[in-house]
Amino acid sequence: MIKYIFFNFFFLIFLCCNVLSKSSDSPNLDKNYENHLTWENWIIKKKKEFKRINLQEKTIHYLDSIKFNSKVIELDRKQPEFRLTFDKYFNNRVTQKNKKKIVLKYKDNKKLLKKIEEDFGVNSKILLSLWGIETSFGKHTGNFDILRSLASLAYDGRRKDFFSKELKLDKGHFDRNLFKGSWAGAFGQTQFMPSTFLKYALDFNGDKKINLFNKEDALASGANYLKKTGWDDELQWGEKVDIKISDNLKAISQKKIFKSTSFWKKKGAIFKNDFKKHNLLRLVIPDSNNNECYLVSKNFDVILGWNRSNYFALTVFLFSDEIK
Repeated sequence: MIKYIFFNFFFLIFLCCNVLSKSSDSPNLDKNYENHLTWENWIIKKKKEFKRINLQEKTIHYLDSIKFNSKVIELDRKQPEFRLTFDKYFNNRVTQKNKKKIVLKYKDNKKLLKKIEEDFGVNSKILLSLWGIETSFGKHTGNFDILRSLASLAYDGRRKDFFSKELKLDKGHFDRNLFKGSWAGAFGQTQFMPSTFLKYALDFNGDKKINLFNKEDALASGANYLKKTGWDDELQWGEKVDIKISDNLKAISQKKIFKSTSFWKKKGAIFKNDFKKHNLLRLVIPDSNNNECYLVSKNFDVILGWNRSNYFALTVFLFSDEIK
C-alpha cells in the first residue's frame, strides 16, 4: 500500500485570466480584491463549512494556527509574466549557464530519463525543461508554509473566487513543519499543486512512498501528468515564425483556433521543421506589440494545463530545444 507522505492539506486549484495588454498573460489587476470579512471571521466561516462536510477535527484545527500572509498576495500580483516582455522573461530563465546545465543534467540522468520515456511516452527533454524552470533541477523547491499560502490566497487573492470554490481538506497525516513549497502552494521538485499531487503523483523508485522531493518520483509524476492530460509524443511542439499579423489572425490567435500547416504557409510562414501533414497548429502572440509569434501544436495546451501562462509554456519548449 503506497503511503502518501503529504496529507491533511488544503486543495486549491486556480485559473489565470489572460487579457491582452502589455503581456497577453496579464490579468486585470485594477480590481479591488478586498474581502469584506476579517481574517478571523473568515476562518470561523471556513471551519463551519468543513464541519458540515464531516472533515476530521484535527484537520479543521489547523486553521486556528494559520495567520494571513500578505506577502503571497503581493507576489501573486507581481508575477513576472504580468510585468515583463516575453523576451526579458525568457532570458531571465534561459541563461547561458542554464543552457549548459540542462545538457549536463540530460547526460547525468540518461538512464532514468530513458526509463520514464519508455514507460509514459513523454519526451524526456520536456521533463528536464520543466524540472529546470520550476526548481532549477531540484535546487529551489520553496520555503513557504503551504497551508498558510493557500489559505491567504483563498481569502484575499485576485483568484479568491476560484480558490474558495475548490477549497477542500483531505484526511490523513503529514509533518506540518516539512510541508513547504512555493508562495502559490506548489511543492516538490516539479512543483505540483496538492490536487495535482493526489491525482497524478506516483511512486517510481519503489520505496512505497510518493515523495515529490525525490527526483525519480517527481520526474515520473510529471510524465504521468503530461500523458494523462493529452500529451502526444509524435507531435513537434512548434516554432517561431515570421508572418504579418492581421486583425483576423489576432482573432484566430485569441480564440485558439488550430489551422493546417498549409494554411499557415499561405499566410507567409516558412517552417524550419518538417511538420507532418496532419499536424495542426495555432498562433501564439506572447506580447501585444506583435514583434514575435509562434505556431504551436496541441502539446502546447498540455503545458498550459501545468501553468496557464503562454510565457511559461513557450519557455519550456524553447529551453528543451537546447538539448540537441
